[in-house]
Amino acid sequence: MTPPEPPDAIPDFLLEQFDDLSPETLRGVADYAREETYAKPDEMPDSMSTALALQDDETVAAIADYADALAEFLAERDADSLREITGDPSDEEEKWGHKRILEWHGGGRQR
Repeated sequence: MTPPEPPDAIPDFLLEQFDDLSPETLRGVADYAREETYAKPDEMPDSMSTALALQDDETVAAIADYADALAEFLAERDADSLREITGDPSDEEEKWGHKRILEWHGGGRQR
């Protein structure tokens, strides 16, 4: 099963910030976005709370709904974050780069 698809209304720079948040923090983000609480979660990035204040009502509602859906997805898989499930995209790039360096310097031979 794949993670919930983020709505197009959510800016990419905000989506990136969801990758490392726990289900509990995501639920807090949703409550904060819906103004069900005025205290932001401790783990919520300051840049996210600032960005929420600058979004229109439709975008804020989409953020809250996505945060809830993502929290549910992670809780069902007993995962601490989306990055835990999907991995770090830079990991593959580093492995590819390391492999290329070994090929260039070793003629493709394993030492």
